[in-house]
Amino acid sequence: MKPKNLISVYQGAAALDSIELPVDQKFKALKKHEIRNLNSFCDIMQGLGCTFCDFDGYYVGYSIGQIGKEFDLLRFGDELVINIELKSELKVANKEEKILKQMRINHYYLKFLSRKIKIITYVENDGFYEYEEESDFLSKVDGRVVATYVKRHIVNQNIDPDKEFVPSNYLISPFNSTGKFLRGEYFLTTAQQRIKDEIYTELADTPFMYFSISANAGTGKTLLMYDIAKDMIQADKKISIIHCGILNEGHIELRDTYMWNIRAVRDINQILIDRIFDGCSVVFIDEAQRIRGNQLSLVIEKSIAGKLPIIFSYDTKQFLRRNEGRDIEDYLRSEHSDIAVSPKRLTNKIRTNKAMASFITNLFDIGKSQNDLNYECITIEYINAPDMLQEYTDFLQEEGWTLLTFTTSSYDPDPYNLVASMGGKNAHNVIGQEFSKVALIMDRNFKYTDSGKLAAKTAYYSAQGMLYQIVTRVIDELKIVVLDNPELYLKLLEIKAMGK
Repeated sequence: MKPKNLISVYQGAAALDSIELPVDQKFKALKKHEIRNLNSFCDIMQGLGCTFCDFDGYYVGYSIGQIGKEFDLLRFGDELVINIELKSELKVANKEEKILKQMRINHYYLKFLSRKIKIITYVENDGFYEYEEESDFLSKVDGRVVATYVKRHIVNQNIDPDKEFVPSNYLISPFNSTGKFLRGEYFLTTAQQRIKDEIYTELADTPFMYFSISANAGTGKTLLMYDIAKDMIQADKKISIIHCGILNEGHIELRDTYMWNIRAVRDINQILIDRIFDGCSVVFIDEAQRIRGNQLSLVIEKSIAGKLPIIFSYDTKQFLRRNEGRDIEDYLRSEHSDIAVSPKRLTNKIRTNKAMASFITNLFDIGKSQNDLNYECITIEYINAPDMLQEYTDFLQEEGWTLLTFTTSSYDPDPYNLVASMGGKNAHNVIGQEFSKVALIMDRNFKYTDSGKLAAKTAYYSAQGMLYQIVTRVIDELKIVVLDNPELYLKLLEIKAMGK
């Protein structure tokens, strides 16, 4: 997407709208009311002294990749970003409240750009409103004020907004950013908000039903589930959350400090189930692909008895044992066809940038991904002795890297014991969490087949499943340290070299 001249945009759109020849929808950048609003805005600005050149350098209808947040008009400078939203005449009593809500959301997304921000809303036949950041309020301003901003703005048309907006900035974790989560310092993506609205609407119509939210790693399914749970708690509803794994520090803080009813899946048994569900309005089951069959049957049995709706969240690719990875939607439809099931899917990855997602795909199956091959965020290191590896991984952790490793058997000798002994957090302890810089170790237990697929030595837990869990915790940078495996090292270098 390139910046454009606003007068050219609305005049071109009006020209296409006026001809009788068929016009492909992809060429229709603006709808009728949008053409009218933009025309009106430009006319006012011209009447206040803005020249043709002052309308240059605007991104029209820009949307942040992977999130779907859209801005009407954006204009970038090295020191200042101007955002202008255009609205048809608002004939509602709470119009300023609606305008302010949008301004707050826009400010949230723009504040990460580390520049001064001007947020203006133009309402047809009404005038201009400006967002006051310090007071978190709006004020009505004269058009001459806006014209001054536009005329004095020093534009840099070489700024690429796709490189300015980092999608991972906008996906917080209820566990790693618990304070921000509880204070509501985040907004859901368009897809997350749509699913949330659908769940509320459907529950209002059918109080007893099941929802299955399926999503890959990094799409924000956990944030969505916990956001819904927080809303219900604030509405004085009693909810119960079952986490299908080990509770992390964020879970424990929500449970012990803020009195959330959160349980680890190991608590799901005949003795505790009544206590867990007592007085509940809704049950949430996170990482549901990992729940055991007998536990799932017990939960559903109690749900049916109490007419308790359940919201399941799961990712079939995330498994740590070979008997995990259950598709909840398929199970519910086959085993409980008499109960309404509403499937929801999140597809766009937010936490994992596109290059990282591409590398992860090729890590498990060389050549499967041919897109987004800029692998600058990945580094491959080589160490040939365990004592040197220990020294290096200790250093990495001191430098701010999070070392993630493999969970090993507590009972029998495990081929991954050496790697696990280097410290860090294991795959089971980081389910649902995210980290900026992740380091991991791959040793002689890993190799590539002739067809380019990654293979791993069999152990109590699935090494491939744990590796997938580890690499999908990454936000910004991934470092793979190869221990004494030159063939694997060469393959990883070849994968990285696929990047441009």
